[in-house]
Amino acid sequence: MRRFYCCLKCSLHIGEVNDTELIDEMKVHLPIPAYASRDLSKLLVKNGMDITPEKEVKIIKVAQSGEEGGIACFLDIPENFVVSLTLLRVKPDHSLYDKISAYQKKRIRSIFRAKGLSPRRR
Repeated sequence: MRRFYCCLKCSLHIGEVNDTELIDEMKVHLPIPAYASRDLSKLLVKNGMDITPEKEVKIIKVAQSGEEGGIACFLDIPENFVVSLTLLRVKPDHSLYDKISAYQKKRIRSIFRAKGLSPRRR
């Protein structure tokens, strides 16, 4: 299996998405610019926060929150908001985009399977 390097400090097998390795690599790249998903944005706007899908936020800290929560991201908004990585979008030109996207797809599939559903195809 080939290794993929986004920078000199990082490496991860292509197709293999390990939470711990991804967290370690994300920590090297902090802060990471990201955008809220539409669902997260709707919830935040409904609760009085001005976070639209177009407004950039920064991931300032990451942590493992267990099997239920996956990778937790601490955002730079004033309320010290913590969200799952699956609810954020990273810019396609970011060096970790492929790894984060692969993690999100894998995580979303496992959540749907656990609930007996199948994810929507776009």
